[in-house]
Amino acid sequence: MNHLSVKEEREFQEKIRSIAWDPRCLRMKHYIQHGTITTYDHCMNVAKEAFWLNRKLRVHADERQLVTAAFLHDYFLYDWHTHGDHLHGYHHPHIAAVNARRDFGISKEEGKAIESHMWPLTLFHAPSSRIAWLVTLADKICSSKETLLERRHAGESKN
Repeated sequence: MNHLSVKEEREFQEKIRSIAWDPRCLRMKHYIQHGTITTYDHCMNVAKEAFWLNRKLRVHADERQLVTAAFLHDYFLYDWHTHGDHLHGYHHPHIAAVNARRDFGISKEEGKAIESHMWPLTLFHAPSSRIAWLVTLADKICSSKETLLERRHAGESKN
């Protein structure tokens, strides 16, 4: 999933380092998001994809805010398979935004990007900025790849 050049990877790592290594974010390594992909790895994939899309499509969104919002978009800190409700898809963007505001003091724009990343499922929380659209698109791309890849591996193990 990584489309970044060595130089872009270095620039990305400079922007995400402080938040990705924060002990609160490292807790996401304990929760599964899609198949065998942890929430942490999913969020890292989304942050890299959003960073790449921003550059590839020449969107010119603020990269630091973009990477922060993308990495924290699923910062809900529980196993949604066992502890979430059946409406997790609708509720977790708000929970992630509340947690990110509390723990990292994110900007209003970053919070709105997190809250809208499940659009169109969250009909009344549509993306309203470049950052929000990039996070939403990157999440859809990564979630699809992770889910399809997991299904492909599951099918191979049955044979």
